[in-house]
Amino acid sequence: MNWSKWFACALLFSGCGFFKAYDPRGTFIPEDVQTFSVDFFNNEASIVNPQLSLQFTEKLKTKFQSETRLKLAGSDGDYKLGGIIKDYRIEPATRNSNTGTAENQLTITVRMDFICEKHPEKNRTKEFSFFRTYDASKNLSTVEGILSSDILDNIVQQIFADIALDW
Repeated sequence: MNWSKWFACALLFSGCGFFKAYDPRGTFIPEDVQTFSVDFFNNEASIVNPQLSLQFTEKLKTKFQSETRLKLAGSDGDYKLGGIIKDYRIEPATRNSNTGTAENQLTITVRMDFICEKHPEKNRTKEFSFFRTYDASKNLSTVEGILSSDILDNIVQQIFADIALDW
């Protein structure tokens, strides 16, 4: 495609508002949205991992700071994220005939409340969940840090995709 065709396409898309919300990083965030804030996600699960709330809150902040043009506001950002860690559960995932449980599954569920006063049609409350399995012969305390970090990374990516990528 030659330059004149590229220019015509760019002119066409800019006229329809495509470039007004699209960020070169791949996000779709309205131009008038400049800041975001993340409230502390309290852990209201029946099993409480004491580091989980802080880890999750910080991972969410880091994701939005590093992958969008938005600036972190202490509170009252244009995009407001909050919620709770709703579930932290360990249960048998697979069984074998010799030992009973072969693998256990760690599942974390987060309820996210998203508010954008400038664009109230975007407001929503939604649950995000992910799990990882691990060998049942291992003590949870030896694998919990790696598993929970991996699960939180996945949930943060789901939330980011839902908000910033508009999936």
